[in-house]
Amino acid sequence: MPDNKNHDVVMGTITSRKCPTCGHHEIGYETPDGVFVPLRPGDRIARFPRSAQRVADNDAGVPPDPAVQPTENNSTQWTPWVPEPLRVSRDLCRKYGVLIEKGPAKGHMTPALYERAYRHKLKRLIEKEFYTPLSVILDRFFVAPHLASGNAKQAADAMWSELDEIREPVAWVAAWLTEQDEASLSKMIHPKSADELNGPMLTDGQLREALEKMSLEDFLEML
Repeated sequence: MPDNKNHDVVMGTITSRKCPTCGHHEIGYETPDGVFVPLRPGDRIARFPRSAQRVADNDAGVPPDPAVQPTENNSTQWTPWVPEPLRVSRDLCRKYGVLIEKGPAKGHMTPALYERAYRHKLKRLIEKEFYTPLSVILDRFFVAPHLASGNAKQAADAMWSELDEIREPVAWVAAWLTEQDEASLSKMIHPKSADELNGPMLTDGQLREALEKMSLEDFLEML
């Protein structure tokens, strides 16, 4: 963000917020230290390609997220997980699948562990959105552009706190982990039926690939 007088460069991420004074929505950018700067007519901006943005973030002291690094760098660090009955459906795998830094022992996934992984998934999807402002995406699906304020974690936390649609998949998986019955399975797969869950199961590699190629818009559309 070049300054019009001194031509200094200030790095930031385009975001939106509710004005603390009058409450209207305003667009601006947030600096690495969390300062929101509203955009005004006449401001000059520079857009960086994805690779340059990563370099800029590192220069600003922002550590890279392992989940958005190339697949070959995280394939041994992040274990994909999804409720086993859902592995036959790529769409259900993308909706409920998560990446866990240290995979749980077989049969030992817990609701709390799944919630943490799911919220990390939401944060990772937000971080991948380089070309469409998050406020535009949230306005399209939930009419809630104000939830885009702050960094990716803050936006993910706001979405988790205020949107029932975001929390529902975690509640359904938690119920299935606890009950392991047909009723809890039916809630997860609605409007599909259990009879439709057939065919070859996705391997861990296929599940990881499906999750890594998914965009935030893809995910929100499934909700």
